[in-house]
Amino acid sequence: MRPPGVPNKNKKFLLARLQDMYGESFHPIMKMAEAASKLDYIADEEGDVTALNAAVNAWSKVAEYTEPKLKAVEIRADEGAVVAIQRKRFDGTAIEAEVVEVDPVVEAIVNAAVDDDEDEDEE
Repeated sequence: MRPPGVPNKNKKFLLARLQDMYGESFHPIMKMAEAASKLDYIADEEGDVTALNAAVNAWSKVAEYTEPKLKAVEIRADEGAVVAIQRKRFDGTAIEAEVVEVDPVVEAIVNAAVDDDEDEDEE
């Protein structure tokens, strides 16, 4: 069994064949990035939605090889929270306090961020 990240024989053969055809410095991801850059330039020049879509798709494909994939996260909250907001003016005087009902999804996100911060502080 080969270690993770090591290309199989078919991929090695294909890359070697492409490098024979296009030069030793040829790398498919770099070629994709060059093409994406050209499409991006065309989209900027033309302002065409089709060209912009092509550039976005090209950069998306390059990103698949350069950025980690993010996992989907589902957040649920049963009850809405109530938050009191007190705004202050630049001169330091307070404006009347407001009571605002917070969306359950926003509350869950804030709670998760606070929990993460507390976990980091404990370490």
